Amino acid sequence: MKEHVRGAQHVERLGGSKLFVEPPVRFNGRTALRSDTYVGAYTSFGRDGEVQDARIGRYCEIAPGVLLGATGHPLDWLSVSSFQYKKASWGWHPSAVDSEVVDPEKGGRASFRGTTATIGNDVWIGANVVILSGVTIGDGAVLAAGSVVTSDVPPYAIVGGAPAKVIRQRVPDDVRDELLGLRWWRFSPNQLSGIPFDDQPAAIAELRTRVASLEPYEPGFVEIVKPPPAKKRRRLFG
Repeated sequence: MKEHVRGAQHVERLGGSKLFVEPPVRFNGRTALRSDTYVGAYTSFGRDGEVQDARIGRYCEIAPGVLLGATGHPLDWLSVSSFQYKKASWGWHPSAVDSEVVDPEKGGRASFRGTTATIGNDVWIGANVVILSGVTIGDGAVLAAGSVVTSDVPPYAIVGGAPAKVIRQRVPDDVRDELLGLRWWRFSPNQLSGIPFDDQPAAIAELRTRVASLEPYEPGFVEIVKPPPAKKRRRLFG
């Protein structure tokens, strides 16, 4: 477990959801999962986040309090309440034990729940950001703290606000295009060692010379199961 994930004990799996990672991945505090979730290598999660329906790329920095792939509620049904389509919501109470529910995807119709959000590589998601379902976040994007992201974000764009709008580009267009072509996130930190990270032009120049000879780091996805609870220490009284 420890060789794949740091902080696995902080992950809360809801509704039977599963966690699959490309090791290594790090969780710095409680993170709730509401669906099967795939996370790319070298991605770090802050505390008190929730993934409702999202797939996350490599080398992402995710700040505390984020909500990824926020699913919707029906606006054209009788109610917005989940009692209509999710038995588990209220079926535990005697007043709702005999209730019947409706399948949101019945007959192949489009669901109000939306589709999986896709978060690219090298993405910085600021504190308390909300990303709605079905949204694609491009590689290299930056999402300012408190943003509500309702539509796709281009690669290497910096966005903010509610709803989020492009503030500026993180890098010039020619640099963006070269970074997207190099796809440096395919490689491990060991393979990138010695690159002058703090000098972007020099780093790109070095990457140009290395990429062709490097084998991409591809550990594959592994399921991280819930770790057993820690054993309680017995107190000895004299």
